[in-house]
Amino acid sequence: MGRLVQSYFRRLDREATAKNAERLLGDFRHREQKAKRADVLGLASPSLDGMPRNDTVENTAEGRIVEHLSDKEFTERVRRAIECIESDEAKVILCGLYIGRPLTAEALMERLAMSNTAYYHAKEEALVAFAEVWPPVPSELLVYRTVSDRD
Repeated sequence: MGRLVQSYFRRLDREATAKNAERLLGDFRHREQKAKRADVLGLASPSLDGMPRNDTVENTAEGRIVEHLSDKEFTERVRRAIECIESDEAKVILCGLYIGRPLTAEALMERLAMSNTAYYHAKEEALVAFAEVWPPVPSELLVYRTVSDRD
């Protein structure tokens, strides 16, 4: 009797993958606001007044720049990942829920002319599609079920 070989797609734990993507996307608005800090802060060159100072190894201005770039890079990656998704329906769902002004599930269902059940299936599909295009660095969103030898 032959052994059935499962593909990665069939082993994908869609529910866990969708939860990972939702957790990451749920942080988008907060990180987008944090990315605007540098604009408000108005980063400038340090002033030198000639007074002696303790030697420090921390460069706070550099730390602020790196942190700013990190949040800005995160938001740009999220937007690029959503653009890479083929389904326009998935893009509408993800943008409506996580990017820009938030929409309720009811508003999205109405916009997409979907029933409650169809919407929640489409939302899970959209989150899985996002997880599939999200780069594995800094975090892998895809979750696979393990395959035992008896399968």
